[in-house]
Amino acid sequence: MHLVAGRTRLLELLHPPTAPEQSPRVLGVDEFAFRKGRTYGTLLVDVKAGRVVDVLRDRTSETFAIWLREHPGAEILCRNRATTYTRAIKEAAPDAVEVADRWHLLQNLAAAVAKTCHQHRTCPRKRADEETAAYPKRLR
Repeated sequence: MHLVAGRTRLLELLHPPTAPEQSPRVLGVDEFAFRKGRTYGTLLVDVKAGRVVDVLRDRTSETFAIWLREHPGAEILCRNRATTYTRAIKEAAPDAVEVADRWHLLQNLAAAVAKTCHQHRTCPRKRADEETAAYPKRLR
């Protein structure tokens, strides 16, 4: 097609899907960047069907709470750990169960493992030095 367009231009060409009257039973929610560092939106996904339900113009709790009130029915909400979405869920869908999504759980686990490894990076060297010091010189 020989068209020159960056990802920002392509995002501008996207049209949000038609939102259903009722929210899916299991709703995934996460933010994304229309333009990194400047403009963010919220992506709503039917987790069971694996399809986008709606795209919100920003990532505020007010906008998400309005959407939840207009589209009742979400019983389980998969989300990241941002408090913005928690406030909206508590306000507009208080009976819904909140769960962390797999991607963010793995991201948090990887960060915790990296932090622990960094904190204990000198432990193997100390242990090796202790064992070396414990042997008599003639066996070394």
